Amino acid sequence: MARHYDQAVINTVSERIADAVATELKEQPWWLRYKGSIMLALQALAWVAGALPVMLADAPAWTIFAVGAIGYFVTALVNRLTVDGVTPSMAPRLAAQAEYQEQKTAPQLATLPVYTGPTTNEA
Repeated sequence: MARHYDQAVINTVSERIADAVATELKEQPWWLRYKGSIMLALQALAWVAGALPVMLADAPAWTIFAVGAIGYFVTALVNRLTVDGVTPSMAPRLAAQAEYQEQKTAPQLATLPVYTGPTTNEA
């Protein structure tokens, strides 16, 4: 089955997107790429920080919940209010999305032939 779009145009779109992702990867701070992992590690530390006083210093049991909940809300706010980084796995997904958008906006050719000549029904 023939393709009715210009593959060279789509390839240049994919290359532009891949180049943009590569540039962003080089220019962003290192911690931005690993923001999700860093946030999860800090959240785990918050829960441990709540559990240690209970186990080692006879603090009330609700300390675990209080410190963990505060850590959770701080983590959620920081995650929501900061920009996510670009990861290498985004390049193929963004290129595929760019190709899809390019195909949607490209002019569509008729896929079925339409006969417009004389017919036998004419008198």
